[in-house]
Amino acid sequence: MNLEQFDGLIFDLDGTLVDTMPLHLSAWERAAGEFGFHYDADWLYSLGGVPSRKIARLIAEQQNISLDGDLVARVKNGHYQSQLLRAEAFPAMLSLLRQWSGVLPMAIGTGSARVNAERVLTNTGLSRYFPVVVTADEVTSHKPNPDTYLLAAEQLGLAPERCLVFEDTPIGRQAARAAGMACVMVVDGMPRFEVG
Repeated sequence: MNLEQFDGLIFDLDGTLVDTMPLHLSAWERAAGEFGFHYDADWLYSLGGVPSRKIARLIAEQQNISLDGDLVARVKNGHYQSQLLRAEAFPAMLSLLRQWSGVLPMAIGTGSARVNAERVLTNTGLSRYFPVVVTADEVTSHKPNPDTYLLAAEQLGLAPERCLVFEDTPIGRQAARAAGMACVMVVDGMPRFEVG
């Protein structure tokens, strides 16, 4: 696939560029034990890109239990942050960044909080590739809504339809499509260049 047909590249962070999803899942598992809710790894992975406080509210609704979503999210994020030094970029994605750095402008569009995204980008050395980073803190309507990707395109100064998104979850792909952007899925750290 010739990426030069696009004017810019926008990347999800967790599970797309960096192998952080196991860290998120481990943090959710610990929080489940502390707050007494059922832990479902597959379901939680499918919600990649959704902020933790919204996931906590979904858990309370689906399991018909009372949870303080903000408190659960804070505890979960504390467990996650304690593991961040273990996060590493996927080799194939790092190679792609190096190949296109300076050729096409690039941005991050993530459902993570800014503090988490910045730590991951700094710890992995990826921050130098991204002049634009849009996090859950900058939008009110998160993935699968298009707002994260639309704001990233706007901050890059690009038309949405001229941007290519890299995502690892169906929710992220839905957000990219809703923004009018083509999307490449990343599976196990490898881009699948069938654009959807």
